[in-house]
Amino acid sequence: MIKKIKSSLWLKIFLVLTVLLFSISLLLYGIVMAVMPESYKALVTSNYTEQLSSFVTELESSSLEDATDKIYAFCLEYNATVVLEGGGDRISFCGSNVETENIVQAVTATLHFTDTPEEYTLLISVSEKMINQITQTFLRLLPVIGGVVLAISLIASWFVSRWLTKPILEISHISGQLATLNMTWRCNANRSDEVGTLADNLNIMAARLDAALKELTVANKKLQADIEQERRQEKLRVDFFRAVSHELKTPIAILKGELQGMIYQVGEYKDRDIHLRESMRTVNEMERLVKEILAASRMAGSDFSLTISQIDLSTLVRECCRKWTGTAEDKEQKFLVDIADGCVFCGDAGLLQKAISNIIGNAVKHSPGREEIVISLKNDTLQVINSGVKIQPDCIKHIFEPFYRAEQSHNRETGGSGLGLYVVKTIFERHGLRYCLENTEQGVCFTVLFRNTEK
Repeated sequence: MIKKIKSSLWLKIFLVLTVLLFSISLLLYGIVMAVMPESYKALVTSNYTEQLSSFVTELESSSLEDATDKIYAFCLEYNATVVLEGGGDRISFCGSNVETENIVQAVTATLHFTDTPEEYTLLISVSEKMINQITQTFLRLLPVIGGVVLAISLIASWFVSRWLTKPILEISHISGQLATLNMTWRCNANRSDEVGTLADNLNIMAARLDAALKELTVANKKLQADIEQERRQEKLRVDFFRAVSHELKTPIAILKGELQGMIYQVGEYKDRDIHLRESMRTVNEMERLVKEILAASRMAGSDFSLTISQIDLSTLVRECCRKWTGTAEDKEQKFLVDIADGCVFCGDAGLLQKAISNIIGNAVKHSPGREEIVISLKNDTLQVINSGVKIQPDCIKHIFEPFYRAEQSHNRETGGSGLGLYVVKTIFERHGLRYCLENTEQGVCFTVLFRNTEK
């Protein structure tokens, strides 16, 4: 029970209030018991002082018989003892013994009645009997009054303790919920006192913590996304450099073999002029590959920035088509060009020319001879379609990865370095352009939407 009392605020307040109210009630009752007799005695004395004087005056104007009746009535009214002596007689009223009773007040007077010449002595005394009776009555009522006071104290303590502890218990419950990071709870204590202020402050704190928690959640999600993005970027960098080392390994090995053969004049390498030209071609190929690698790496860096200017897309696409016209004619391919005038875009002209040129060049390289290559620019949309060829569906999702070749050809004349579409992807993403590569009924279609939208 003691443990329960210690752990319950409501029970502690209830018991304290009950004891306090009961003790105050008993104290007040005791004070009344102590003060009331003396107060009553003083009141009686004051009243009798006034009444006795007028009573004596009234008796002197009466006959002995009338006086006797008046004295008797006076005794009954004031609980007094009256002794009348005279003419050889002694008359006592109310049967009290003046000598033994506790006297509050006594008055002695000499009287002459109207119907007798005798002198009479009047002795009036008031006892404490009434006062003692009142005190005894209060004592007899003490158990009843104590029970009533206890019941009232219990009821009042119950209501007061409930009124005091209800908002506190609610605040305690809500603070426990807040400790579990549940910020949706609010206190409904509509009060203007300190408890209401505490509830309002708790609601404000919960709202601010809820907002802060939401901000932290959003920031954490963004941080997680950034971390995941960084992991992907790191994996891409590792894969990129692994692919770079692999791509450079083959031409370096070829070049090394040719040079060693020429140094030692082994077999066919005795004719140095022929193999020097082959070595020069390998060096040029390596130089081209290194330049592409550096360009791709530079554009993928976080410190790379575009040189923005207004570009006439129509003119730029036509220039790219002219660049590859000769190669297409050598393969007996047919260019079908449909370019609308007045297409304007704000971007890096050099990079966009490189990307569009790579797209058209891929179409020319990978299309069989005598096939059509359709190039159109309408409504801010560029499409390059090369017929006579398809890309395997499982290869399309990897086509933009660095050094990936759909046919896995290492013939540099057809397979290329594997960086062309990766460079295209990087350039378009830097500009925020939508693009896609897909198989169509005609062949392979590359589409770019020049509207600066996020991919």
